[in-house]
Amino acid sequence: MSIDDSIQESPPAVLTIAGSDSSGGAGIQADLKTFMAHGTYGLSVITAITAQNTQAVHSAIRVSPDMVAQQMSVVMSDIDVRAAKTGMLADAEVIEAVATSWQRALEIRGTAIPLVVDPVMVSTSGTRLLDAEALTTLREKLLPLATIVTPNLREAEALLNMAPHAIDSVDAMRQAAAQISSQFDVNVTIVKGGHLRPTDSGTVVDVVYERASDNFIQVSSARIDSANTHGTGCTLSAAIAANLAKDLSIADAVRNGIRYVNEAIQTSYKVGRGAGPVNHAYALCTMPIVRPTLYNPHPFTQYLKDNSSKLWQQYTQHSFVRQAAAGTLSTHVFVHYLKQDYAYLKHYARATALAAFKSDSLKEVSVLVDAMQACVRESKLHVEMCAQWGVSRADMEMEQESWSSVAYTRYIIDRGMAGDVLELLVAMYPCLLGYGEAARIAANDPKTLRQGNPFWPWINAYACADFQAAVAQGRQVIEDLVSRDMLGPQRLKRLVTTFCETTSLEIKFWDSALDISG
Repeated sequence: MSIDDSIQESPPAVLTIAGSDSSGGAGIQADLKTFMAHGTYGLSVITAITAQNTQAVHSAIRVSPDMVAQQMSVVMSDIDVRAAKTGMLADAEVIEAVATSWQRALEIRGTAIPLVVDPVMVSTSGTRLLDAEALTTLREKLLPLATIVTPNLREAEALLNMAPHAIDSVDAMRQAAAQISSQFDVNVTIVKGGHLRPTDSGTVVDVVYERASDNFIQVSSARIDSANTHGTGCTLSAAIAANLAKDLSIADAVRNGIRYVNEAIQTSYKVGRGAGPVNHAYALCTMPIVRPTLYNPHPFTQYLKDNSSKLWQQYTQHSFVRQAAAGTLSTHVFVHYLKQDYAYLKHYARATALAAFKSDSLKEVSVLVDAMQACVRESKLHVEMCAQWGVSRADMEMEQESWSSVAYTRYIIDRGMAGDVLELLVAMYPCLLGYGEAARIAANDPKTLRQGNPFWPWINAYACADFQAAVAQGRQVIEDLVSRDMLGPQRLKRLVTTFCETTSLEIKFWDSALDISG
């Protein structure tokens, strides 16, 4: 197979309309790094060129409004831009050119595109980047086009014509966020609290206001004592835009963006003698999960299996399955297993329902509903197989759960209650993935007995095309979730731990069945 034969869908394209930072920590440089870190394809329209380092902006020249408009036109006429953000816009004429070009592009496209406006007014080093006329044009022309606007405290005060430092509390941030959304017709306003006076709690609070629902969200993060905060505003707006391009909800796009910036500060390193940049590439450096490739189409799944030590091989080549494939498994053991698995499937179906409840994607919910129905079909197979040995459905319903089943199912439910949908699905993953793989190994083994083997229908049920398709469907849901979520090292470690622990519980489930033969 050639690479051309397996060309995958392009990552979503995200556009930054901003100035160039020669030190690389802010502006389009920061935006493009952030886009790449989020698995999106970055495009740029340059509005200004600055000569700056970590200590100061020494000079800046704007790009002509006509050239800005041309950049936007040629890029958006050719490439399917899924989201965009603005940063430093230089002056009133440039802002007007951006607003006019954006409206024209939307008219041609015929569909809405999320636009995140970062109202850059002052650099981290203190240089003013927007004059009074430009501020007026920003308010009147650009903000009404924004999906989200992301001012810090000083920028929020300027937008609302408030005195400096008038916003001095979380309550004042909430009022300002609601006022900006209402006054400038913006759906979502995020007032960033990094400049708020530190409190004893050691946290930074960002206030998110959604006008459509009149709802506030407060996102708290650990305050990091670091001088490396150059470009944090650019980075946050870029991360939110990238998340929106990947079809995350606004709430998830914002939360993930804030977490990304916080962890990028935590992992930053010294550059220059002033305010250094954040580490935009921390996720790329610490998370060895690449995009799907020709020879590694499911990188997260492969990572889980590679990091489960010898557990995965022990599970998928378990003696229980090998004996079933050879036709030597004790009928007594197998019936005991079917009874326990019948009870387990009820809990697995409940866990699947919980995952559907936690998901905000109708596509994921549809897959999970199919998985619940598959549990019902699987339980019918268990009933039919038990019937040939004189065990009725009533007998199966009355069977007391073994300690291994209780431990396993409660672990999954606990993970689901405590974590998000990804953590719950990873806890459930060894069952789906492992049964499919174990059955496939057995079915492809020439030593497996088919004729006259009472256990072959059980193996075939999981090796057949229908179940393998269900495995592929469930695997894709998990891979898609991971591709949308910036997995930091601690979260990745926790997911691997969950996968290993449930794999171990699967092994013990089959062990306990074999134990009754002794």
